[in-house]
Amino acid sequence: MQKKHAILAAVMSIGALVAGQSYAAPDWSKVQPRKVTLFYPGQASYEWVMNVNDHSSATDMTKKRRTCAKCHDSDATEIGDKVVKGEAVGSSKSIIEPKPVAGKAGSVPATVQIAHDGSKIYFRYEWASPKAVSEPKMDSKNEVKLTMMFDGGGTVEDAEINGCWGTCHNDLRSMKSPKDDKKTKYVKDGNVATGKFMDLMQWRKGEKAVDGYVDTERHMDGGKSLIKADGKKSGNKWVVTFERDLAGKGTGDHNIVAGKSYNFGFAVHENFAGARFHYVSLGYQFGLDKDNKEVKSYLNVQKQ
Repeated sequence: MQKKHAILAAVMSIGALVAGQSYAAPDWSKVQPRKVTLFYPGQASYEWVMNVNDHSSATDMTKKRRTCAKCHDSDATEIGDKVVKGEAVGSSKSIIEPKPVAGKAGSVPATVQIAHDGSKIYFRYEWASPKAVSEPKMDSKNEVKLTMMFDGGGTVEDAEINGCWGTCHNDLRSMKSPKDDKKTKYVKDGNVATGKFMDLMQWRKGEKAVDGYVDTERHMDGGKSLIKADGKKSGNKWVVTFERDLAGKGTGDHNIVAGKSYNFGFAVHENFAGARFHYVSLGYQFGLDKDNKEVKSYLNVQKQ
């Protein structure tokens, strides 16, 4: 009997070790960090960004297929500072923030890390909250939110250039030509069946995490691949992590597989902000164990 118990204990110990290796979070000290500037976009919609008459880089994007990050990775701070103050930007010298908030920061520096273990993928975002200013609390339940979206590997038009900008349009609530006060993000001609949608994950301080997607409208549920979302604050620094199955298990969940490059972007809502009043990243790409040094905005997600 004692021998059986000893064997059982040994088996359970090995099983626990294997499980621990399989489900333990990555050693982030061994994961290459990528510095990213989140900037305030105002009402810079997909239509504005891709219009040559408004945006001087649009020709390079549409004709040469250059990514936003190739041109603006180094001056995103400058852009955000101008937009948030209500200053004119772009070819058309547009005012894309008609109601600037005095003292609001124009950008937020952040660090992104991504790793996988063969069955799951982990995302880690770190940033310091900017100094809070007096502005309307649009989302009274959530002081801070972090949202990321990614396509199925070239499944959303222009996502390889501008990340998740294809979900932000002039006719959304709080944008330049809103149709109503409830219209949220969408992908033009989005279709879950064909993969033309953005997978969406959101951590919220105050509410349950979101595992949704964006097709012809934004859905804040449906996904089943998000395992866990955590957020912690130390001083004024936030760290938010997502743990997700590589396999797409629900409606609006993309499969993440080797050999593909996935286009993504992320945003942080600070100080109880809602709708477009957030800080956003440019468009970036990631792939599993696949280097792509020619693309400046690409992250190689290595197995840990």
